[in-house]
Order: sequence, then structure tokens, then C-alpha cells
Amino acid sequence: MKRYLPIYPIEIITFIWIITTGLFILLFPSSVRETTWVHLLMMRGTIMAGCVGVMLLHRVSGWQFLTYFRQLAPIVLITYWYPETYYYNQLFFKDIDKFLIAADQWVCGCQPSTLFSEVWAPAAWFNELMNFAYMSFYLALAFVHLYFLKVKTEKAFFASFVLLSSFLLFYMFYIFFPAEGPQFYICSHPSAAIPNYGPMRGLLMWLQSEGERPTGAIPSSHIGLMVTYMILFWYHARKLFYWILPFSILLALSTVYIKAHYVIDVITGAALAFPFYFYSVWLWHRLNRRLQPSTRAL
Repeated sequence: MKRYLPIYPIEIITFIWIITTGLFILLFPSSVRETTWVHLLMMRGTIMAGCVGVMLLHRVSGWQFLTYFRQLAPIVLITYWYPETYYYNQLFFKDIDKFLIAADQWVCGCQPSTLFSEVWAPAAWFNELMNFAYMSFYLALAFVHLYFLKVKTEKAFFASFVLLSSFLLFYMFYIFFPAEGPQFYICSHPSAAIPNYGPMRGLLMWLQSEGERPTGAIPSSHIGLMVTYMILFWYHARKLFYWILPFSILLALSTVYIKAHYVIDVITGAALAFPFYFYSVWLWHRLNRRLQPSTRAL
């Protein structure tokens, strides 16, 4: 008897992203910079081939490990999808930073992304705290998955889907509304933004050198996804919501302090987190009704 091996919801949205952005690049090659549209399409083909290969291996081997891998690993691809938006986001605008600077001036009456660090950077402990707070976003991403894996496997799969879906929705904005952020637009490079001393600052600079590009300022996915973590914990682990709240506040401060974002980016990121979360939850249930009815109870 032939074994049935379903495609999982998180794989579906990954394939949708690959196909949709691939068609965009193919139709609008003029939006591509610093690389070629052929290279971008080849990367998509390679990633899709890898995903299909894992699916076929799962079908042949039946290894339980691959059930976890297929539903959790796709979120790791954000380390590629995010910086890649920089290479094909020039269709309508070169950048919109000047509008964001004007918005900050209107909202705050000043430029917090420059003044914040000017006032507090001389305090070495605060400089290190802000750099650590910014990196706590990645620790929280790992913690969400590990916690739900321990509590209930299906909830971990659900959380991974919701988070990846939210990430990709934010990334759509980056393709059509390119914004470099203060660290690139004002300071020309992250290393010029704030004092470069201390282990936390050194670690963050290394991470940014590996995966950061002048893209993704508005809306802030750091803030949006941190709010998404909080929503997940509010509904599924209320006590942890109160534990993660202080880190979320520090993260919001740190994004402006290290000049990754303007204040308006933080506001829009937090605001969009809610519709993105509820849309992602709706999409999870809709896909599971068609593919895996047994997971609808989440």
C-alpha cells in the first residue's frame, strides 16, 4: 500500500514565497541590483530542490526526525530571505528614508535615532545592555520553539508556521518600500553608529556583518515578531508573557539606540504584528483543514 506523505503548511508558504518572489524578479529584472536575476532565481531553484529532496527522503525512509525537521527548519531560511530583499527592492523607490526621518520629526519633534545614543553611549553598561537587548530577539525565537516543543509538538509546529508567515509578510514590505535605516542612511555603516567596544557590541557587529543589509527599516520585523512572541505566550503560556515583556521593552529601545530603526518603524512594526498574527493563525487552520485535519485543535 502506498504511504501518503502530506506537504506541511509551513512548506506551502515557503514555496509560495519562492514562486511569488521568483516571478517578481523574472517580470521586473530592472529592480535587481548588485547581483543578477539569474543568480536569484538559481538560489530559489536550489532551495526548492533541497526542500523537495527532504520530502522525498521522508517518504522513502519514514524517519520521524524529518517530521520535525520539515516543520521547523524552514524558519531558518529567514537568514537568507531577509538580506536578499535588498537585491531586488528598487522597482518603485530607491529609498524612503527621508520620509521616515520627516515622520519621526513630526511625531517626536526631534530625531531619536541620533539623539538617543548621543546621550547614553558614554555609559558603557547601557551601551552593552542595548546591544544585548537587540540580540535577545534571536534568543527569544529559539526559546519559543524549544518551549513549545517541550509542551506540545503540534504547538511548536503551529508557532513556527505563525512566525514564518509573519516574517514573510514583513519582508513583502521591504521589497516595495526600501528603507535603509539610520545606521546606513545617516551613519553610512553600522560601525559608525555607536561606540564599538564591549563583548555584546562586538558580537552584534559580527552578526550584522554576516547577515545585515541596507534594507528592512520599516516596518520593524524585530519589533513586529517580538510582539508576535508575546501574543503567542498570551494565548498559550500566559506566565511567560510577563517574563518576556521586559525584554520586549528593552528591544524596542535598542532598535532605536543602535540606529537600526526610526521610531516610526517601531510603531508600524508593533501595529502590524496583530493583523499579521491573526491572518497567520487563520491561514494555519485553513491549510490544516485541507491537509491535516488532526491538527485543527490549536
